[in-house]
Amino acid sequence: MISQRRSATYRLLGYLMVSSASVMFGFNGNLSRLLFDDGVSPVTLVELRMLIGSICLLGVLAIGRRQELKVSRRSIGWIIVFGLSLALVTFTYFVSISRLPIAIALVIQFSSSAWMVLGEAIWRRRMPSTYILIALGLTIVGILLLTGVWRFSLNGLDGIGLLFALLATALYIAYLVLGRPPLTTTSFGALVAGIFWLFVQPPWTFPVATWTPHHLLLIFLVGTVGMAIPFTLVLGSLRRIDATRVGIASMMELVAAGVIAYFWLGQLLDPFQLVGCLLVVAGITILQFDTLPVPA
Repeated sequence: MISQRRSATYRLLGYLMVSSASVMFGFNGNLSRLLFDDGVSPVTLVELRMLIGSICLLGVLAIGRRQELKVSRRSIGWIIVFGLSLALVTFTYFVSISRLPIAIALVIQFSSSAWMVLGEAIWRRRMPSTYILIALGLTIVGILLLTGVWRFSLNGLDGIGLLFALLATALYIAYLVLGRPPLTTTSFGALVAGIFWLFVQPPWTFPVATWTPHHLLLIFLVGTVGMAIPFTLVLGSLRRIDATRVGIASMMELVAAGVIAYFWLGQLLDPFQLVGCLLVVAGITILQFDTLPVPA
């Protein structure tokens, strides 16, 4: 009985971690939108986000876990691959939203949870639990209502945009499935991603608007609250609940972004979007009733 309570508490902590990370990612989305509107380019923001985030994570290791800064030769290849995946996830996402209506791009990306549930069912040769299926159904319907995707015509959608949206989804799934490295790998991986973008866009080519004190402060928040902290929380959650459940719970990001935009940017939510928010929250809540083994 005590063991079951500890296991339930362990899982609950995992859900709280990924939900907190999703709220921070939602905050990051709104903060990024402000910077984009003020002339900071998406590539510049992604580049600085990765560099600032990696420096913060490496600083934490240097202060409290210095022994973990040592990287074995066998890990170097994995760190490079992981870092490039972090760089490419963001790149493919930005290309997709630049060529498609953002609602279409978001629905494609958040369909990752459905693909993960299907993949898990095929891999384990068994149907997902009723809780998983209900949670997935509620959250997907909620995302559809939140984005208002039915208002857009699907005719004439940009083929390259669709391709990059699918690539972003595949890379995001790979990140969740494989994203159980220690904090050391994540820190150095983010540094690799930042260095990759430095070659793509050197600092002397940044838009002039990047260098104002106000923008630099907001960019620092994007690197810390929008990258270093939530990435750490997501990796911590993957040690307590599996990648499929993390993917479903991550849909809270869109709810958080909408609510924050309502109070901060004055973007109103219509009745359909409000119902969508409630459905996503309900779906994530239902996951708490599902029993599952702790990931290895």
